Amino acid sequence: MQRTSPSSRFSRDEFCALIDTRLQELESSQDARRKYAAVLVALRSSFDAYQQTRRQKG
Repeated sequence: MQRTSPSSRFSRDEFCALIDTRLQELESSQDARRKYAAVLVALRSSFDAYQQTRRQKG
């Protein structure tokens, strides 16, 4: 994986993997789904659209 800049802690791919993992954890939590359902749906939708755009570019 290529780092975006020397000062970045994670590459873009690593960061996206972390976001995806955390979203999956929250989406599988009944408590989180009950409290934050609309936010989780919006985050997942935006993240999936971003991932699709990245795949098309590269």
